[in-house]
Amino acid sequence: MASITAKNADALVTALAAIDISVPLRTEGRTTDHCERWSMCRLLAAIADSEYLNYPTAVVHRDRPDFHIKHGSMETGVEVTEVIPENDAAIDAYREHNDIEGPFFISRNKPGEARLNGAALRSAAASDAPGDGWVGDSVEREWAVAMRAFISAKVEKATKPGFQLFPENWLLMYDNWSLPAVDRDDAANRLYASMKDDDFGPFQAIWIESPDAIRCLSRRGVVTSEINDLWASS
Repeated sequence: MASITAKNADALVTALAAIDISVPLRTEGRTTDHCERWSMCRLLAAIADSEYLNYPTAVVHRDRPDFHIKHGSMETGVEVTEVIPENDAAIDAYREHNDIEGPFFISRNKPGEARLNGAALRSAAASDAPGDGWVGDSVEREWAVAMRAFISAKVEKATKPGFQLFPENWLLMYDNWSLPAVDRDDAANRLYASMKDDDFGPFQAIWIESPDAIRCLSRRGVVTSEINDLWASS
């Protein structure tokens, strides 16, 4: 996705629907660009006709941050990241490459844990053990901890030389953290309650794209936008 231009919300939705946002498997050529395009297009589709965007709008795919949106008189930079346990990604790739079929139980993960390699990775990929379960609100608490860790890492990145800040800056996170039956409204409120103003760093908005909705955390609170899946039939 090199760029998108649109004079109004209808034109933006039409342009987005024409973009191929498919993401290959990890072992079949998936790149960071595939993931960034998926997340950004789905965010734009959700907020096309909202107060978050002005028109005309021009969106450019770039680096540090990953996107630049010029909308009306405003300029917004958008940094994109996938929130996924590093070991889950490695295990998924190993299973895909070796045609290991499930189903498998959800693994319990912690942000920043040591990476599995060699025999440990092979053992984890082949395991069908249920592992430790979740009780009470531990699912929502763990989700909030994981999101918070990725936010902190991106805030730190955004303060380093070479990262361009704009008058407005957004962080867009694709929620791929493995947990069972998360109440994401409750979890997002827990995350917001745990954050102070400084924890947002330069980001005026932190968008979290989950399977059920896209939630925006800002210093004012949490706002939920519905998924507008323009690509459902393709």
